[in-house]
Amino acid sequence: MRMLKIISATPLLLLVILFSCHKETAVSGAGASINSNEYNRTNSLLANSCDQFVYSDTIFFPAELPSDYIVKPLYPLTGKFGAFPDGLKINQQNGNIDITESETGLKYLIWFVPSGTTDTCKKFITVSGINYVDSIYTLNNSSGIASPVYNAAPLQPTDCNGGCEFDDGADDDDGDGIGDEPLPGQEVIPQGIAMDKATGIINLKQSLLNGALGANPVNGTYKDFVLNYRIGDRSTKALNKITFRLIYYKTQSQIPDKLKKALIARKQLILLNDGNNNPAGFSGNLSSPSANKNGAGEAKCRPPYIIIVQK
Repeated sequence: MRMLKIISATPLLLLVILFSCHKETAVSGAGASINSNEYNRTNSLLANSCDQFVYSDTIFFPAELPSDYIVKPLYPLTGKFGAFPDGLKINQQNGNIDITESETGLKYLIWFVPSGTTDTCKKFITVSGINYVDSIYTLNNSSGIASPVYNAAPLQPTDCNGGCEFDDGADDDDGDGIGDEPLPGQEVIPQGIAMDKATGIINLKQSLLNGALGANPVNGTYKDFVLNYRIGDRSTKALNKITFRLIYYKTQSQIPDKLKKALIARKQLILLNDGNNNPAGFSGNLSSPSANKNGAGEAKCRPPYIIIVQK
């Protein structure tokens, strides 16, 4: 009889055990489903936002307009925007870029963090123009030639098919008044810079002889020059400009270590259109100083430092 009781109780016990196991599995499965759905939703949100994070082009040219030239993302997005390196005038709330107020001749990494995520979407754009490489030029037996880099592409010649004019003055060369001309007295050639007006190439040795840094410059003598220019590319010769700094030392050993380190740091900020899209100063998240401050506090790309060493 005792044996029968045990046997008769077994099916009930098995049902309880089976139900309990089934219930636990169901609860665990529901939790896994919720986590998976949330994970997929977040990933989908990020993917969609990054897909929609796009501008009309990857290179933008200066333009002569009644007001500032503003470039907007093609789709309205909610989140936070920024740029690397410093020099791009970007609205951190909506991603609008003021081309007119931005440093030209540079390539930028634009980043966007969608609301509700901590991930970063990235795009690259170039603001058309020229730049000079931060470099040390030792004259000695050389003339020292500083050539402009066009559109952040070292191997690409400047597009002068429509004509180029470097060191433009207040001369109304397009016949529509002086409203779109640089201020008088800014030309660099009268200040001693030996520049080819057709190419923007600077002969540094001749510039020293011309007195660009004075009759007898001493170690550490420097001067900033504003170069106004027009390029016959898609900018259709809209006025563009760059400031560059000439610095003099008699020998390389007399260049301060601080300046040498600054030169290295500045070179790391320059992004080039040569397939290298790995900016050294951007970590890809909002904990990076350059991301939080939109580049504030980091070394600046401009003006480029052209260091002339006598020997």
